[in-house]
Amino acid sequence: MLNIEALILAAGEARRFGRPKQLLPWGDGRTILSHVIETAEAAPGINTINVVLGAWFTEITTTLAIELQSVNVIRNPEWQVGMFSSLKAGLNEIVNRGQNSADARNIDGIIVLLGDMPFITTKTLNQFTDTISQSDSQPLIATEAGRPAHPYLIRPTHIGEILSLSGESGIRPFIQKEFPGARKITVEKSVGRRDIDTWPGYFENRPPNSGEVVPPPPDYDNY
Repeated sequence: MLNIEALILAAGEARRFGRPKQLLPWGDGRTILSHVIETAEAAPGINTINVVLGAWFTEITTTLAIELQSVNVIRNPEWQVGMFSSLKAGLNEIVNRGQNSADARNIDGIIVLLGDMPFITTKTLNQFTDTISQSDSQPLIATEAGRPAHPYLIRPTHIGEILSLSGESGIRPFIQKEFPGARKITVEKSVGRRDIDTWPGYFENRPPNSGEVVPPPPDYDNY
């Protein structure tokens, strides 16, 4: 049995929304972030789920108190620096937990998900968990129309290299270097490169049974 962890990055401020985008309704009784968490929980090969929070930490942990009970919540105090800071915060926490826990298991892979990409399905995650093997050390990277997409799965041997990156270009230099030789997981069109980034995009794509939400007025500065 392979030991795979999920790392969900959800620390952003979502300035265009003027509120925690992570908490916008997404389906019956769910939010965008809780939907992403449930998707990872439903993937049989994922044993541990880590969620990185930053902006709106109190609002999210209070609203999703029940949903977050089953995950490891990691706080990124440097979330303003950008998404890569959340990836580093998550990887550092996973590394430190493994070193300090007496019963820590070896990790075979860490699948990185974004907290504002609710279109990635459990079926897609199962493709990753079904493909990973202990016999090699290649990363697994989603591909859409021949281009790198989300999610991606890194091995423990990659963590040091990723943490050494400057952060100016985020994880991109690593993905670009590894992509030619990586195991590739083909994802459906407009899944692996599609997030919730604007109010129109949210209303156009959210499930029809989502709860009511009122956006800021049209003159909102970051709309």
